[in-house]
Amino acid sequence: MSNKPDLFHQKDKPFVILDGSMGTMLQKRGMKPGTIPELLNITDPDLVQSVHRDYARAGSDIVYANTFGANPDKLAGTGYSLEDVIQAAIRNVRITAPDCLCALDIGPLGQLLEPLGTLSFEEAYERFAAVVEAGKNADLIVIETMADLYETKAALLAAKEHSDLPVLVSMTFQEDGRSFTGTTPEIFARTMT
Repeated sequence: MSNKPDLFHQKDKPFVILDGSMGTMLQKRGMKPGTIPELLNITDPDLVQSVHRDYARAGSDIVYANTFGANPDKLAGTGYSLEDVIQAAIRNVRITAPDCLCALDIGPLGQLLEPLGTLSFEEAYERFAAVVEAGKNADLIVIETMADLYETKAALLAAKEHSDLPVLVSMTFQEDGRSFTGTTPEIFARTMT
């Protein structure tokens, strides 16, 4: 953890304010369809920094690095390494939101795990571990917008075994109160704990 205050244990601060969507903001600011948003950390850092700056000015305590979709598969063949993209993303937060905590933002891999898909738990774990290792200089890790409990478990296990940073985890639920793969909020909470 950096020398920034520990927002999670301050009695005089009952709420921690997170930033908002990065993808939507980049689209509103002219990101072209088909662009890999995480590459903008390197190819157009001013655009990414403008979003971070606005969230910091709006009062965010935690600003998410533009790493939601950064993973080895997505970046393969782009000419940029996972580490270079993630380090640029963290640097963009540090430059424009120096008083905020910087979160390594980890989203779904974009593939279903077995038995619904072809990706094994071990393969998912290794991909998440690579992301965590590349983002080791963030202040915390956020695993977000997950729909599959098994994939979420792989991400959390990779974060806990490859980092000592605090971790926040969120999952998406449908109108029926279950995730895409059938998990209830109660099962999610018990499994993540």
